Amino acid sequence: MMGSNYVFLCGVMWCRFGQQDAGNELLTAADLADPDMKALASAMFSKGLASLERGGRAQPCSGTILARELCG
Repeated sequence: MMGSNYVFLCGVMWCRFGQQDAGNELLTAADLADPDMKALASAMFSKGLASLERGGRAQPCSGTILARELCG
């Protein structure tokens, strides 16, 4: 079962870095019965998709890049 923290972090990875696995997890969460989880996953997926369409990052990132981005 997916928790809201996990879905949120997948949303961050999808929106910020365009990581496809995270986007797939958001799509999976959007099919869950929990209406709050559906809303969170759908909103984050849409935001990330809009970012990619505007020319945002579309390549996966390494853990080192992620750590630098999140921790400064």
